[in-house]
Formats: sequence, structure tokens, C-alpha cells
Amino acid sequence: MSKYFIAKDGKQTGPFEESEVLRLVAAGVISAGDLCWREGMGNWEPIARLLAVPPAQSSPPPIPATTSSSVEKPPLFLYIPVARLILMSIVSFGLYEVYWIYKNWRYVKERYNLNIRPFWRGWFGIFYCHSLLRRIHGDNEARSIQMPSFSPGVLATGWVVLRIFANLLACSPSVAADLISAFIPSFLCLVPVQNYIHAVTQRRNPGQSYYRWSSGHIVCLVLGLCAWALLLIRLGAE
Repeated sequence: MSKYFIAKDGKQTGPFEESEVLRLVAAGVISAGDLCWREGMGNWEPIARLLAVPPAQSSPPPIPATTSSSVEKPPLFLYIPVARLILMSIVSFGLYEVYWIYKNWRYVKERYNLNIRPFWRGWFGIFYCHSLLRRIHGDNEARSIQMPSFSPGVLATGWVVLRIFANLLACSPSVAADLISAFIPSFLCLVPVQNYIHAVTQRRNPGQSYYRWSSGHIVCLVLGLCAWALLLIRLGAE
């Protein structure tokens, strides 16, 4: 069997058996373009011209590093900043709290495929606030992430009492009563719940974006600003 000499970087090595030359090419020690010579040849020739060198196999690209945690999961409940809840409640004379109840019932309906009407549960929130807060407090998926520390019964009762009081003041013809009703802090009864939703959402999906400013937000804002404008007009007329 023929013996091959290899010329690489101006240096001659060998002799090698054909199988050993192919092994050296496969290992990357020499390349198929390096020169070789065997007895009977007049000149040096590239290895690839004399031997059946297998073509270089391209390596596949690295597999993208993906994990289940990188996939953004939809929030369990309405995920908004606490500051938005407070400011929108004041600006809208408490209307935003009705929207807050409605949106959370929407999340509950979609997650559990319930046959309910979230709009009316929000509009008549004084009757459905207790059941909503109990739903949030007892949600198994949320509790598996973090246990709630708020009392749904106490907070819901406080919210209902404060909203009834604010509505009664709003019915008064006195401008001062209307002004006081705007600052009745019923939203404070929802803040602990929103803090819990915030904590669960951040631990479940870090970096989750807040719920956008939807048409519902705009409606509450516009109606609230109109109510404030009318109140200030009445206040200036007195």
C-alpha cells in the first residue's frame, strides 16, 4: 500500500498510510488543501485531489435558550399600579372602582368559563364586592405563589359602607357635600387587594406589563373630569 508524505507550513512529515492521512484531515491536524506526495508522483498535489476526503460537515446553529418561564403568562387579575387605582378613583368620584370590580370579574369569568355578566357585577358592585374579594383571596393559583394577608370580608364591608356614604353625600344639593364625596377614601379598601395582585403577578411573571389605558379608563377619566368641571362651576357660582 502506498505511503504518503505531507507538506504543511514548509515542513515535510510522514510517511503515512492513506487511512491515517484521512484521520488527520478529519481531526483538523491537516487540511484537504495541504500538499502530499507518494512514490511514483512527479510533483506534490493537494490531498483532496488524490484521496477521497469526505466533505466538511457544517454544524447546526446552537439551540435557542428558551424556558417556560420566558413565556409571558396573562395576569390572573387586573394588574395596574396602585397609584392609578387611587388617582383614578378620586378623579372619577369612585367610578373607577366600579370599573375595577368589573374588570376583575372579567378575568374570573374568562379563567373559569363562568356564565356571569361582569358589567352588571361591576355596576352593582355593592352586592358583588364580597364575592369578588373572596374569589381573589381563595384563588388556588395565586395562593400557590403567595398567600394573601388581607381580609376579604372586612375590606369588602368597608368598601360598601364608604361607597353608600359617598353616594348619599353626592345626592345632597350642597356643593360642599359633593366635594367631600369625591374624597371619601373607599379605594383604600381595594389597595391591599391590588398590592396582593401586584405581588403575585411579579412573582409569577417578572417584568409583566401593566394593563394598558383602555377605553374603559378613558371613559372613567372623561366622566370624572366633566363632573369636576361642573362641581367647580357650581363652587364658583356660590
